[in-house]
Amino acid sequence: MLFEKLERHSSRIAVINGDDEALTFIDLIKMSKQIRSNIKKRSLIFLLGENSIESLAGYIAFVNSGCVIMLINSQIKDDDLYSLYNKYLPDFMWCNKKITLNFTGKYFSTIINIGQFQLLENNKKIEFSMDENLMLLLSTSGSLGDPKCVKLTYKNIKKNSSDIIDYLKIDSKDRTITTLPINYSYGLSIINTHLIAGASIILNKKTLIDKDFWKMFYKNKVNNFNGVPYTFEILRKIGYSKLFLNKIKYITQAGGKMNENIISEIYEKSIKSGTKFYIMYGQTEASPRMSYINVNEHPDKIRSIGKSIQGGMFSLQDHKGNEIKKNDETGELVYHGENVFMGYSFNFHDLNKKNEIQNKLQTGDLAKRDSDGYYYIVGRKKRFIKLYGDRINLDYLEIKLKSKNLKAACLGNDDQLIIFYAAGKKKKVSKHNISKTINIPESRFKLIELENLPLNENKKISYAKLNKMVQQ
Repeated sequence: MLFEKLERHSSRIAVINGDDEALTFIDLIKMSKQIRSNIKKRSLIFLLGENSIESLAGYIAFVNSGCVIMLINSQIKDDDLYSLYNKYLPDFMWCNKKITLNFTGKYFSTIINIGQFQLLENNKKIEFSMDENLMLLLSTSGSLGDPKCVKLTYKNIKKNSSDIIDYLKIDSKDRTITTLPINYSYGLSIINTHLIAGASIILNKKTLIDKDFWKMFYKNKVNNFNGVPYTFEILRKIGYSKLFLNKIKYITQAGGKMNENIISEIYEKSIKSGTKFYIMYGQTEASPRMSYINVNEHPDKIRSIGKSIQGGMFSLQDHKGNEIKKNDETGELVYHGENVFMGYSFNFHDLNKKNEIQNKLQTGDLAKRDSDGYYYIVGRKKRFIKLYGDRINLDYLEIKLKSKNLKAACLGNDDQLIIFYAAGKKKKVSKHNISKTINIPESRFKLIELENLPLNENKKISYAKLNKMVQQ
């Protein structure tokens, strides 16, 4: 199991919430055992997660009971959750009592209430088997009602957590603060590593622009900071000095490519303050980390995703599936490691399927390798269109437009390129100027102005929402 040794951390502070309520590891284990006593082993649990003590205690209880957990955003809508319910038929649901779901009274009965959370049992009993290694179901796209989930095993999570603890040197003196949702693989990874290492977690529900976030940050002497590119864009606007007022041991960034200017700025601040700065690359399918780079030690490699984590290995392959052994040639990035998932699920029938992947992940990212063995993402395999015979890299177009200070998102097919852009307070963007920037004739693309580009709960551009706009 993942948390079988939490007792050894005993009287250390495990979590502190926004109300300054602090629980030791013993306290957290007691709460988890109370929840655990009301469920059967190998149950399928819907956990509507949030950054709270009750949510975390439930997660620990379900892991230690050998249950299969589907982590779901607590902001999910009735229709989306009902759709997931019909496809997976969970045994139990653990959620905040404030969540009012129209169908729960019909299909679920309340078993216990603990704090602000309730354990609901499904009245509809259906027997189905689940693979003995399966632990976790996480959405691939961030779409709240998407039934496609990544299936992760106990071994996947344990191996990846161990590797991360080793290279970040996380120990019981560490204190982090949540900036990401627990149902997001990177956010969950931070929680897993800190619990296993006996470190403390400040459970925050505020944003970086909220004064209460920084009050918690300083009061609880947070000494490591983790975020996605959007997190650091906000930090840049409000001032990096807020972060470095504390003695920060390390900073990590994952969840997509970050602006190089921001990377350089954080690097300079980190060098001055003695803070280690790591850029990491991963996917939910890899539990989720695959590589990292210590920017302080390799500032000349800031465009790189680094090298694979311990026990993992990268390779590149061409469009025929052959391995590319030469450096500086582009191919699909392939990852090999014990943290690679066991396959996808779309409903409860898929939960009993054996491992379909066998430790090899086709990332879908196009990459190059330099002579020092560092890897560089250059595009997304599935983010290409062939427009009038020309092969167009949509990620590259977005980078080109961003270099002209235009926030844009590109979609399309072989018939038409669609460019969405965030107008903000700027004057109307000229299609002629866009054409010059991307070197594509005006007749070959459609330009759509939005006040802001839609984001998913992980603060990444939601291409699914943009697709819906196109289809309407």
